Formats: sequence, C-alpha cells, structure tokens
Amino acid sequence: MWIRAMTDLGPTRIRVQSICAYQYIKEESGEGEVLLIYTADNTLFEIHENVSEVLETLDNNFENDFIN
Repeated sequence: MWIRAMTDLGPTRIRVQSICAYQYIKEESGEGEVLLIYTADNTLFEIHENVSEVLETLDNNFENDFIN
C-alpha cells in the first residue's frame, strides 16, 4: 500500500510498509499542523497538506496491524 503526500519538494508516494514511525504536530499558535513520517531508510518526510487525511490512513493501517 502507498500513500500520496505533498512535501516541500512536491508530491511523493511513500510505501506504508517502509514507515517506522510518524508524529502529528499541531502548532500552538494555530498556524497549522505538520505530520512527520520516518521510514526504514532514515528518510524524514514533512507533510503540510492533507495532514488529517494522511494521518487517518496511517492510523487505520497501523491500528489493524497492531490488533491482528
């Protein structure tokens, strides 16, 4: 499974199986939200657009893996 995300460099696809960790950050000043995605090859993706959609997809995927 792949997710499509917009990064600072443009749109990219990230293979969900390569994700080691992700972190949701809501900025205190209300300026926005950021999703950080870390992959197995030590790549860090910083997502600024459609954060809620990508976060929901990741949560659903990893919740199912954790429960099973």
